[in-house]
Amino acid sequence: MKKYSISVVPLLILTFLLLVGCGCTLDAQVSNEKEFKILTYNVQNLMDDKLDGDEYPEYRPSEKWSTESYHMRLRTLNEVLTNRSIGLCDVLVLQEIEHEGVIADLLDRHLGRKGYLWYAVAKGEDSAIATAVISRNRPKQVAVHAVEGSRPVLEAVFDTERGEVVIFALHGKSQIGEFAETEALRLGLSRVLKEAAIRHEGSLIILCGDFNTDPDSYKNNSAVQPALIDIGDQRSRTHMANGSLGITGRRDLVYSDVWYSPFMDGENRYDKPGTCYFGGSWHHYDQFLGNGLLFDGLGWEYGSTSIIAP
Repeated sequence: MKKYSISVVPLLILTFLLLVGCGCTLDAQVSNEKEFKILTYNVQNLMDDKLDGDEYPEYRPSEKWSTESYHMRLRTLNEVLTNRSIGLCDVLVLQEIEHEGVIADLLDRHLGRKGYLWYAVAKGEDSAIATAVISRNRPKQVAVHAVEGSRPVLEAVFDTERGEVVIFALHGKSQIGEFAETEALRLGLSRVLKEAAIRHEGSLIILCGDFNTDPDSYKNNSAVQPALIDIGDQRSRTHMANGSLGITGRRDLVYSDVWYSPFMDGENRYDKPGTCYFGGSWHHYDQFLGNGLLFDGLGWEYGSTSIIAP
């Protein structure tokens, strides 16, 4: 994690709000100590203006992609991430940035002025894109977890006045290709997340990012072990024992090995039909999953989840 001093398809933003007691969001540009807000956003291939050799062809320096184009994208991204309708989040999780230099530029030119001074980036070998975590406060621990055949998971641990918050930032394998093959890689990601989360038992844990799968995708592909499985399904315990993440929208059933999925909770309402439009339909690929400490009556408690159009 580095301190930086100030010197299409998924186009929707997902925010996750933790609250202390009851209350409402204050002024959108004021940090609220009674809130802990996390944002995840797939920025859609944010590449810099330098030729490093691993860029996608359309982002190599040319008449269509230049320093001016790059700076414009940074400026636009800053406007999106700090929009008053969102407010100042404590942690920003971004997918599909080229490398840490892009995040450094984003902080130097824009976000640093809003108090975002810390960042970490995880990028797989031979990958053109990376996952990043940006925060207003220094994390006490950062780690990267390798996922065979897929992008690594970035872990960031934050000490707060109301307990430890552990964030696992992820970007699952895309749906492009044979479903059985791509789901096997997403299942591998779930196994890594389960193993890493065990080390933080007793802490509030949030899994967030672009899972590239819906919470209920298991319903349409019963022959393939899913990365995510509703614990109400009769196959859930078997699949969970073999690496699937057990999820539920029932707040009274969330536990250390059963994750709360806001999109499965009938009490939640959203203005948008999904977070990602892919293959002719809307999906909830961008997700937050939280463990049982969201509803234990101590420290941070679940507040809300929002899908916001930038």
